[in-house]
Amino acid sequence: MNSRIAKVALVLGLVAAGSIATAVGVRVYRYHFEGRGKDGAYHFSREPEVLYESAETGVTVSRGGGVTIGSNDPNLDVEQMQKDLEEVAILRQADERELLGVVDTEVNGHLHRTLRYKYTLSDGRTHTTGEGDPSGRVERTPEQIEKDHEEVARLREQGKRELVEVIDTLVEDALDRTCIFEYRLADGRTLRVGEGDPELPPVNSLESERTHEVWKLRRLKQGEYLGYSERDVHGRTFTFETYIVTLSDGTVVTHAVGKAKDFKTSLTPADWEEFRSLREAGAGEDLGTYEEEIRGIPFVFERTLYILSDGTEFVWSYGAPKID
Repeated sequence: MNSRIAKVALVLGLVAAGSIATAVGVRVYRYHFEGRGKDGAYHFSREPEVLYESAETGVTVSRGGGVTIGSNDPNLDVEQMQKDLEEVAILRQADERELLGVVDTEVNGHLHRTLRYKYTLSDGRTHTTGEGDPSGRVERTPEQIEKDHEEVARLREQGKRELVEVIDTLVEDALDRTCIFEYRLADGRTLRVGEGDPELPPVNSLESERTHEVWKLRRLKQGEYLGYSERDVHGRTFTFETYIVTLSDGTVVTHAVGKAKDFKTSLTPADWEEFRSLREAGAGEDLGTYEEEIRGIPFVFERTLYILSDGTEFVWSYGAPKID
């Protein structure tokens, strides 16, 4: 047994015993069951990890995560799934997994890559999951995060930013608006930062715990769904998806998330349905194939272009391991 496998086995043993595994350099992530959505999917969230916090500037950078399990089984063993997800998180850190396939999606030229992995659990069962490509992700130190936000502050003063998303939270007659600005740093990286609307008075309608509950209800698709609507914010047209949800304390919240109409980089649920219909009808344009080596494995990709009803150009590419 090599040292890496031995470390994984040791950590799994410590987890099973309820011990803390940080002593062997592997982080144990705990997953919590949020509930089952109206679409039947089971939602699990991971405890957030604070990467950087500054009392002086009020900047907090944290990283969380979640997993959605699509299943028609009304009796899914939630406790077992939590344990499986925690074991998968440990195997991921040790890179004990098999890459099965790659899906590339391009929305108006914006590329997103999903890697499909198979994990073999300690009892021999397998778990297959889709994960974002970490190759383009930069792990920032607290020092780098602080430098980035110093640069963001300078860019903000210069007005060098782009409004790409708006989140409106309405409680009674109080509108709390968060503007998501994208900043382009000197080294070419982009950073998105949520800020209060500079043209509205500051409102803190919900504290952190109730804000988390709003997002949870939204993920579960609970409450009254009002669909999509368009309106202008700071001279730009945004497409808002709106829910009205009732929190556990009885507070009624109207929650709208708006994406810039002329800056579409991802598909809505309705777009995905339209794409699936187009694919089933064979209505795409064949863009040919190409090869790419990923994690030392040669893959062959087949690319197809679909034009959605709103004019969105969507390229679907599936990469399978090359067979000699």
